[in-house]
Amino acid sequence: MEITCTSKGEAKYGPGNLAAPTKGDYEFQADGNVGTWLGNDVAFSLTATKQVRITKVEVTVGEVPDQPTFTLPEGQYFEPKNVSFGHEEGCVVIYTLNGDDPAYTDETHYTGTLWDGNPLNITKTTTIKAIAVSNDGKSSNIASATYTIISIQGDVTFDVSVDKGSRTTEDPGEDMITKDDVTITVSNGCMALDHHYRCYADANMTFTSAGNKIVKVEITCTAKGDAKYGPGCFANPTEGVYDYSTDKNVGTWIGNTDSFTLTATKQVRITKVVVTYSDTPSTPVLSLDEGIYMGEQKVTMTCGTKNFIIYTLNGDDPSFTDETHYTGTKYDGTELDLTATTTIKAIAVSNTGKSSNMTTATYTIVNTEGKGTAESPFTVNDAKIVVDALITEGLTPVFYVKGFVVSEVTIDNGQAEFSIGATPDATTNLINVWKAKGLENTDCKEGDVNIGDEVVICAKLQFFAGDYETNHGYIYSINGQTTPTGIQTIKANNAVDNAFYDLQGRKIANSKLSKGIYIHNGKKVVIK
Repeated sequence: MEITCTSKGEAKYGPGNLAAPTKGDYEFQADGNVGTWLGNDVAFSLTATKQVRITKVEVTVGEVPDQPTFTLPEGQYFEPKNVSFGHEEGCVVIYTLNGDDPAYTDETHYTGTLWDGNPLNITKTTTIKAIAVSNDGKSSNIASATYTIISIQGDVTFDVSVDKGSRTTEDPGEDMITKDDVTITVSNGCMALDHHYRCYADANMTFTSAGNKIVKVEITCTAKGDAKYGPGCFANPTEGVYDYSTDKNVGTWIGNTDSFTLTATKQVRITKVVVTYSDTPSTPVLSLDEGIYMGEQKVTMTCGTKNFIIYTLNGDDPSFTDETHYTGTKYDGTELDLTATTTIKAIAVSNTGKSSNMTTATYTIVNTEGKGTAESPFTVNDAKIVVDALITEGLTPVFYVKGFVVSEVTIDNGQAEFSIGATPDATTNLINVWKAKGLENTDCKEGDVNIGDEVVICAKLQFFAGDYETNHGYIYSINGQTTPTGIQTIKANNAVDNAFYDLQGRKIANSKLSKGIYIHNGKKVVIK
């Protein structure tokens, strides 16, 4: 392709202001007003970095045949479909159904199947890839189409007169209805009315199946199209496609998922919902989110009432062929005890033997003596285990850590710094306490905490510059004491005070002593 411009090179409006071809190569001369693209494709794009003004475009078409076309648009279908190819006169079509790219070298050397002109019967989810080959052996680019064939297992009908939630117009809010493993949830509405369900403006309505994948939902409303309360007031499906007719009161969602959500742009009033599901089970649901946990945890799994679960704990992928040939363990419904770091992999299997997608969850179990709470603080060793398990850099959540002060205490701006160990004489395996406030998060003062004291620190933990540390926080307790006393330390002063004081506590110079009663060296004395 040659593009003639009003200016030369990279000058304003010139060919040098076109760049980044999506296919092929593009170039221009600094002293010429023509840019040239070279390639071999049916479509490509150029991006203008500045405005370009063009007077002529010459496109040279090669002898490569056009891609074949498909008689059926790719997409999702609920029954087997027939597909044929369209192609240029004088060409043949070579296709594959196994994901390989078709290719042609000569009449006896090619990859794929030579199409015989009869429709292909697509009975399961299939990707067709095809090329057209001219009578002189030139091949087109590859055309591709994916057909998802869904086998319908059944449907669930929610009838407003029978199936009800708990909210009314007097008490609207989050509401839900569950029937035959399918749950409808509204974030703000009411589903206990006699004549319709309500989903208020800006609220979400979510459809979830614990049994098999949802493939179609039909929502019947009290009004038509975009009218008030009609199906046109739903929009923005999180998955799949939602559509409606302006002259009908039914909105239809099409997809293939365990759960999806619609948003109400205005209030919607619904009289019936029909949820259609396939023969593919929904992914199993685990009762505990994967993550890092302190101590033993328990997990259960669910997959709907008509399916069962195969799971593994050893890292293998679970699979199912038949009742006597499967990889993993059949789940019996009891709790799984996780006492160490474990990865659970699980699939749901339908009564027809069809398997779901696999769900995977890893639980990092940190076993410690304490729990990191005020009532059960971590030991110094616990804290190190937790830091190693939770982070590679940055800070942990706030925990409580106990230990003995084993270093000098420095105070700066009401914050203390010192080291703690597992014992009063520990010299290794220490944790540095960094910038901790005093009891009750008040300023720490000289003498508040001393070597040998047993302290509990409330703070985030970190590993920094080769050391385990607490980061800011405060001293929760000192030797079991959690509140300041006002007098932290009593020091004896053995110096003798020879001064005299009157009974009001005022110091009296010796030269001014007169008859009377005085306090001297802590005792009453009488001067006559």
